[in-house]
Amino acid sequence: MSYQVLARKWRPQTFAEVVGQEHIARTLKNALLSNRIGHAYLFVGSRGIGKTTSARIFAKALNCEHPVDGEPCCQCDSCKEIAAGSSLDVIEIDGASHNTVDDMRTIRDQVLYPPVKSKYKVYIIDEVHMLSASAWNALLKTLEEPPAYVKFLFATTEPHKVLPTIISRCQRFDLRRIPVPLIMSRLRQIADAEKLFVEDAALAAIARAADGGMRDAQSIFDQMIAFCGGNSESETIREQDVINIFGLASGAELREMAVGIIQNDLPRVLDVIAALANAGRDLERVYADFVEYFRNLMLAGTCQDANKFLEVSHEELTELSQLARAAQPALIRRILTGLVAQERLFNDCLNKRIALEVVMAQIMTDVHSTDLDDILTHLNVISGLIPKDEITPRKPANLLPQPVIATVAQPPAPQPQPVVQQPATVQQPAPAPQPQPVVQQPATVQQPAPAPQPQPVVQQPVTVQQEPPEEVQPAMQATAQQPSSQNSKAEEIRRLLTLDAPVSDDAPIPEYIPESSYVSEVEAVCGTVVPAVNELPHGQEIPMGQEVPASSQPEPPASGYRRATKPEMAELKKAPAAQVVTQALGVEPYDARIPL
Repeated sequence: MSYQVLARKWRPQTFAEVVGQEHIARTLKNALLSNRIGHAYLFVGSRGIGKTTSARIFAKALNCEHPVDGEPCCQCDSCKEIAAGSSLDVIEIDGASHNTVDDMRTIRDQVLYPPVKSKYKVYIIDEVHMLSASAWNALLKTLEEPPAYVKFLFATTEPHKVLPTIISRCQRFDLRRIPVPLIMSRLRQIADAEKLFVEDAALAAIARAADGGMRDAQSIFDQMIAFCGGNSESETIREQDVINIFGLASGAELREMAVGIIQNDLPRVLDVIAALANAGRDLERVYADFVEYFRNLMLAGTCQDANKFLEVSHEELTELSQLARAAQPALIRRILTGLVAQERLFNDCLNKRIALEVVMAQIMTDVHSTDLDDILTHLNVISGLIPKDEITPRKPANLLPQPVIATVAQPPAPQPQPVVQQPATVQQPAPAPQPQPVVQQPATVQQPAPAPQPQPVVQQPVTVQQEPPEEVQPAMQATAQQPSSQNSKAEEIRRLLTLDAPVSDDAPIPEYIPESSYVSEVEAVCGTVVPAVNELPHGQEIPMGQEVPASSQPEPPASGYRRATKPEMAELKKAPAAQVVTQALGVEPYDARIPL
């Protein structure tokens, strides 16, 4: 006896054996049990998911001599003839080769004759979208009012090409793509029955390559048996064999690329791309699998019951959940958005490797850059517009790179520390065996370290010292005459805002953005008009827009700054420097300090 491929040998013979189409089987069985059988049915779906198989099973159930709960018995002569394709009353036609008016006229003439030995005469027409409009019109009257013993079963992958007048005369059934776990379960059943040795990871790779089609999965499995053997443990079908044959990317390679792009490690991603390209993998398929991987990663991290949305095994879901918990959900969404936006551009490129490398580098640059919304949020927290407890703290992630913050360590030899020069007289800290971080305030106050360990210091570039003017208006004129352009000032302000550190109650904001350094640097660039914090000299905060009580104002120091009054503030907002700050930060200055 000649060899029969797995797709034909293991073709379902009853509704119970059809995988992933329970809604179709239930509807047809209920129609048979209640004797509410239509005259035309249209099965719609992608390739290899059971359209023609469902039509054949339904034809067997219609003519079965001993049906069992709507299922064909598969033992009577009618069932055996239909399964063998030798029944005279079940005619299967290929719509691609019988698409003319003459072919439809032949069917129209044949329906006048009753069935030979069965209860119904059934016409199964596959790929009916290939029929011409004239052929459909020739069959239209017969399809609308056929004899009681005639049933039409149509199958198509492109229902939009079928005439609406035909669809309206049929009962339409849309078949679903078969999930990966169901395909794996069916392939495991076949492997056990055939006594084949195959890894579960190999079955998962075959199911992913089948793209929701059971026939495709069985054909790939047949090819892998011919390649590896699978008859003994030494001939076990492994995942790497499937990957090498069909040019797929393994789960480990997809995870390595995902970790690299999350960690902003471009060399790590390029190494994986080079290995895939050198192995001859289909990079277009790799890109599609990578997009699907990040989609699964996003759902695994945001959905409580991700099994309802993901077609992965339990082990793969556990791995996805671990990786999703280690990364920021917003970061994963931005990466997936970038991958989807670049997909068409990548598919249109001729050199897939270069295109993939460029796309990955561009996405990593975009998603790991500082977001303007984060800058504005931090500024609002500093200014008191938004309370700190209303800001959602960032999730600590062991995969994401930590912000680079310079720390003060004990050097082998005394090293001069960079200090920010203020308009007022700067007092240098006395040398000590262990230098402590110093933050220079306008009132020349040294901040000691709160703990024995050295605290991080944000190092600022040395700026040109600016002598404080004696009056407000000359100071504004001097600021307006600075040679730098507004764009360069705006870029300088953004550079000075190091906002990568998270905002939390455990880590105060001044630990990451010392107010004195920030104010002095912005003053060095834009003059004396700065969006300062509403803070009294002794540290007491007041709401924005309220006057400082006279009783709480201490005597002004001999040299330093004083807070601007409302009339002075109205004039300062008109200055070019204030406009630069407004354009750069997106908010108007609401406070200022005037040199004494």
